[in-house]
Amino acid sequence: MKIFKKIFFIVLVLSFLQGCGYQPLLSSKNQKFNIVNVNIYGDKKLARTLGNYFTEIENADNNLILEITADKKKLVSNKTSIGASSEYTVTINFNIKVISEADNKVIFTQNFNNTSSFKTSKVHLDTLRRENKIVDNSIKNIAEQILKRLNVIFY
Repeated sequence: MKIFKKIFFIVLVLSFLQGCGYQPLLSSKNQKFNIVNVNIYGDKKLARTLGNYFTEIENADNNLILEITADKKKLVSNKTSIGASSEYTVTINFNIKVISEADNKVIFTQNFNNTSSFKTSKVHLDTLRRENKIVDNSIKNIAEQILKRLNVIFY
């Protein structure tokens, strides 16, 4: 009998949530802006990768221009006793400026930084793969932060 009550309660709660019209605030369905142009400065590969996270939304109310200035620094953070590199630190810096296309008004400007370290491998290709994975994860994280900020501004 207790199991029946628990199942009934769960079904009741789920049906209430479905019927109340709840929608996540930061979903792409509610996106009310569109990035129509991406201007790239600095490290073009990094900036393009970040710019590719912004897809075009049809019938959006606000058309925006995204200016991305990208920079990446890779430093040796640790060496072995014979002087070979054993660990690197990668710092990625994006300076983002979002401008309204309609009136050229600056919506926001922000600097996004991400620093990560990784160990070297005996095979150089594995070291490069580790670096690329860290860079890609950092860019994805920064793109999500930008999308969240824009969704909150244009909600």
